[in-house]
Amino acid sequence: MDHQTQVSLSRKIFSLIDERGTSMADSVSLNPVSSYTCTQQLEREQRALFRARPLLMGLSCRLVHPGDYLTDDLSGVPIVVVRTAEGRLSALINVCRHRGAKLLEGTGRLASSLSCPYHGWTYDLHGKLVQLAPSGGFDGLERTERNLVALSVVERNGLIWVHPTPGMTINIDARWGALNDELAGYDFQRFAHYETRLLHRSFNWKIVIDTFLENWHFPFVHRATVLSIFLPAISQFEAFGLNARLIMPRRSILQMRDGPEERWNLLKHSLVIYLLFPNTLLLWQGDHLEIWRAFPSRSGAVDQCVAEVSLYTPRAATTERERKFWDKNMALLIDTVDGEDFKLSEHLQKGFTSGAQEHLTFGKNEPALQHFHRSIQAALEPVCESLIACRLLSIIAAEDVRSGAPGPKVTVPFWPGSGSLHDDVLRCSREYLRGCGA
Repeated sequence: MDHQTQVSLSRKIFSLIDERGTSMADSVSLNPVSSYTCTQQLEREQRALFRARPLLMGLSCRLVHPGDYLTDDLSGVPIVVVRTAEGRLSALINVCRHRGAKLLEGTGRLASSLSCPYHGWTYDLHGKLVQLAPSGGFDGLERTERNLVALSVVERNGLIWVHPTPGMTINIDARWGALNDELAGYDFQRFAHYETRLLHRSFNWKIVIDTFLENWHFPFVHRATVLSIFLPAISQFEAFGLNARLIMPRRSILQMRDGPEERWNLLKHSLVIYLLFPNTLLLWQGDHLEIWRAFPSRSGAVDQCVAEVSLYTPRAATTERERKFWDKNMALLIDTVDGEDFKLSEHLQKGFTSGAQEHLTFGKNEPALQHFHRSIQAALEPVCESLIACRLLSIIAAEDVRSGAPGPKVTVPFWPGSGSLHDDVLRCSREYLRGCGA
């Protein structure tokens, strides 16, 4: 974030402080409880959010040297990302093309190839099959047909993005727009990875994201941890397409106001939260970065999730004093989020299934929550419509609903996008979705 943007946003925050206000949505919004409890919605989310969109793997500093690799299974697709000898990144499905064994675990550094631990098939860092074992057992096999499956990977502004579906591309400019330039100002490519933790918890994955999208709960939930650090009930919100930025000012920002604007440093005196849709949060904490990623559990249970948190520092911790400092930060993070927020979140999930209400109420003072859940519905709508339309097509394909003339009896998995049958089916699909509250 450049200085001009920091000054502009600081002025907006000071205006909110003077008005005793906060960023507001246009109206109160209702969010169906079923969005946290419906197995069918979770299945649609898996397809539309965790298979059809690029996902953040982490910062570039995780893969500094040729041969450095990291693996990631949280989306349900086993992924390995490796730095090649040319300095570029290669992303592959982490599955041997012989018998399907997993090739690598965790993180590490390879020499110039990776070998399957099951039968020794060997691939170069681009995924090309270079050695079969035993050598005479696969005569006639075309090696090029057994290369590892490649995935699209983009490294930009120190962030590593991978698309979990083969054949799909990543358009950074289209997906993150103006945020690209803002994120470039942090120089994340210079940061160092300090620690990553996985938290398996008993609530829907979206609650992980919800936790960070408002600060009205601070006086009630965080009295013993971070309440004294932040100005309560004040935040500045801005949407960027499906993504967003939310700024929560620290109490120290009041001291900054007394100084000249050329010395204003919003990043030092605020928690800046970037929602990178669908499942990632970047939290700038004044002197370090936290990255939270939320995923549904691999079990398929709608009330189970995995939250991954990583702490990144502006430079590597090389002394005992530095390590103690960052350990203390990590401990505060876990005590606050896991010990206070997530403990409460498990009770929320139980409440969702109690039958007490059909909707949650997001106030005008909770614009980030409203935006996140509307973004999810916007992303899911094409999936819902296509599934329902396919079903309607299979039912009415024998008869054109507009003319009444008989038609061919077929089940159509996808339609061309034009014509009276398509128009009627799409209209019926949308009416059905509205009736279901989707």
